[in-house]
Order: sequence, then C-alpha cells, then structure tokens
Amino acid sequence: MPSGGARANAGRMPDPSSEAFQSRAQGLFALPAAGYKRPHPKLPLPDYEVWRTYKDDDGIHRELDAEASERWNRREREVWNDLWRYPQGYAWSRPQYLYLQHTVALYVRQYVLCETSDARAADRTTLCRYADAIGLTPQGLRLNGWRIIADEPPKRRRTSAKIVEFPDPRDEWASLQHD
Repeated sequence: MPSGGARANAGRMPDPSSEAFQSRAQGLFALPAAGYKRPHPKLPLPDYEVWRTYKDDDGIHRELDAEASERWNRREREVWNDLWRYPQGYAWSRPQYLYLQHTVALYVRQYVLCETSDARAADRTTLCRYADAIGLTPQGLRLNGWRIIADEPPKRRRTSAKIVEFPDPRDEWASLQHD
C-alpha cells in the first residue's frame, strides 16, 4: 500500500536565499512583518458559559458560574485582539481569506481551553491543527501560500578585501531600459 503525500511538515524547510525559493516566492501572498494595524471584527462566537456541577443529598445539580464565565469571555477577547495584531491578521482581513475568521475564533476558544487545567492531550492537538490552518506556524504559512516580508531592506553583507564586487547585470539592464 503506498504511503506518503503532501503534509504540513513533510521534508526540510526551503532555504530562503536559494534561487528556487525566490522563484516560488513570487506567487506567495506577502504579509507585513509589522503586523496588522487596522480595526478588526469582533469575536464571532457566542459567549462561553461555565457550568459548575455539584452533588448533595437531593442529587446532582448544575448551575451557571457567572463570574467564571465573565473571566473566560474576557480572556477570549484578549487573545482575539492579540492575534489580530500578528502579520496573519492582514491576510484574515482580505476578502479571499474571510472564511478563516471563524477558524481563528475557534482557535481562540481552544487556546483559552488549553490554558485551563481541564485541557486534555486531544485539546492541545486540536489547537496545533487550528494553528496550522490559520497560518500561525511556519508549516501553516507555507500551506496557505503566505510569506512574512520584512519592512526594512536587508543589510548588505560585509565583503572581504579579497572579493571583487561586480555590478548585477539585472540592475544594468533595468537602468538601460529607462534611458
């Protein structure tokens, strides 16, 4: 039986300085490294309710814990607002990626759940899968076709006295085209 196929973390990460990577990167969606600074939507999920279960002589009872529910919902809003400051927030706001906003909200709920002592291994696994789906991991960025671009130009390498620098022929060609 054949196995394998494309997976989120299969194989080595490509070398960003290679020519093959540069040619593939032309079609990637660029995200600003400074992050997303515009207003973002409200958390689309309904408020979470924390229920307490207790047993007494009359049987088992459940009651809503309003204080714990408020703390939970406040934490969800904090995580939601923090996530939208990431470079990925720029992509989530674009029309072609609007479908990911609900998955981002589910990631937030799962994230807050994983902060509690009630979280299980399956909850943490689900959190990792959501992170890949919404582009928060290097594999997720690659799967979504996104690339985070530095806002500042890269620094030139120091050159040795033994190395003679030649002008880039592409720059010369471009300057001839403008003349």
